[in-house]
Amino acid sequence: MSALEVSVTTGPSGPVVVLAGEADVTSAVRLDEALAAQVGGRAVTLTIDATDLRYADSASMRALLMAAAKIMAGNGTVTLLNPQPPVARLLDLLGVDDMITVESLDPARGPGQEPGEG
Repeated sequence: MSALEVSVTTGPSGPVVVLAGEADVTSAVRLDEALAAQVGGRAVTLTIDATDLRYADSASMRALLMAAAKIMAGNGTVTLLNPQPPVARLLDLLGVDDMITVESLDPARGPGQEPGEG
């Protein structure tokens, strides 16, 4: 497996957590810490760029959902950009669209179209 790479940049509406590689149980703590730092920083709008995230397991999804719950408790929003098919499928199976907005810039699906609608 390819190690998870996490970086944070500033986007137009708040922090952008950029994920690359594979997020699994071995990297869940690192992902949780990176997301918690943004939540602790009072992010109202958090964007997660998953363009280069090839894989995510249940431990990494838990970290994403816990961060989303905290942000939503403060009336904030979480957007996941460009999830790859395996990640989009897991999100779809979990039914998390009420917590995380999924946006795709994939021309085949079109902006804002949910995974599996293409």
